[in-house]
Amino acid sequence: MTVSLPQSARKYSQTKTFDETTIPKPLLSNHSTKPNSWGLIVIDSGQLIYTRIDQQPQLLTPDHPGVILPGELHKIAPDGPVRFHVEFYHDPAARDADRDDEEVAL
Repeated sequence: MTVSLPQSARKYSQTKTFDETTIPKPLLSNHSTKPNSWGLIVIDSGQLIYTRIDQQPQLLTPDHPGVILPGELHKIAPDGPVRFHVEFYHDPAARDADRDDEEVAL
């Protein structure tokens, strides 16, 4: 199943760039975004294995980023040397009370 960010999604935060040796441990285990936050895993070089709960693992590359659905459990694993960051988005069409505007720190 291919998913994409909503057309109206707006970026509000981004992690620093990680490599295979600096990936924060929580990203290697099942975790989720906040209920109204979308994520985009952007690969600068190399590749990652991205697993969404109850889905087949996906191989992420510079040409194939990974979309993180709001609140969905997922995890990543390096597949050799890799450099990547995660961008976070909210949908401005959502009610103001449902938006997530917090900066993300990892």
